Amino acid sequence: MKNKVSCIIPAYNEEKTIGNVLKVMEHHPLVYETIVIDDGSSDNTKKIVKKYKNVKLLVNKKNIGKTHSLLRGINYAKKDIVMLIDSDLIGLSKKDITNLISPIIKNYADVSISIRENSYKIFKLMGLDFVSGERAFSKKILGDINQFKKLPNFGFESYLNKEIIKKNLRIKIVPFPNVSHIRKTKKRGFITGTIHDYSMTFDIIKTLGIFGVINQIIKMRSLRV
Repeated sequence: MKNKVSCIIPAYNEEKTIGNVLKVMEHHPLVYETIVIDDGSSDNTKKIVKKYKNVKLLVNKKNIGKTHSLLRGINYAKKDIVMLIDSDLIGLSKKDITNLISPIIKNYADVSISIRENSYKIFKLMGLDFVSGERAFSKKILGDINQFKKLPNFGFESYLNKEIIKKNLRIKIVPFPNVSHIRKTKKRGFITGTIHDYSMTFDIIKTLGIFGVINQIIKMRSLRV
């Protein structure tokens, strides 16, 4: 069990993609446990997850948002090192997971963050997707977890970045060359998806401020190893 991680997957109406993500996690030699937090889904997400006997399913009775779903998973996780994986990924492989975990368990980085094939071009040019949902790190870097409870729905990654910068932690950027995720406009329709994207952007700005976003990107790039 040494050098294995707890994998945490938040999910909301992801019946089309979550099965393929769980197949990758299943029997991965570096994954001790996989925890899915269903955030009040109304589709078949829960039914699909239950097919994977080694996956622990935590169900939110109502939608509480990504931040609080992640916190529930982190509190439940048995291992000190946790890996966060989004449930809407396409093209994910066991090699991608190994590449994300290895920098942490081999101790040549404190945090690993993915950059996907369909990350925005500006992120690729910068060599950093600062809001990526695929990460691995030790729970101890979170500090006072009660601070995270005050965050908006999509503020988790941005606030975690603040802790990374404050503690001067080593960041390993891990390319996911064949991995993409379904854009919200395609998944939920143009209008609903656009509203959702604006909501996510607003939560990030609410957490950091406009100038805080720029400052965070600059400082995180300097911490890359």
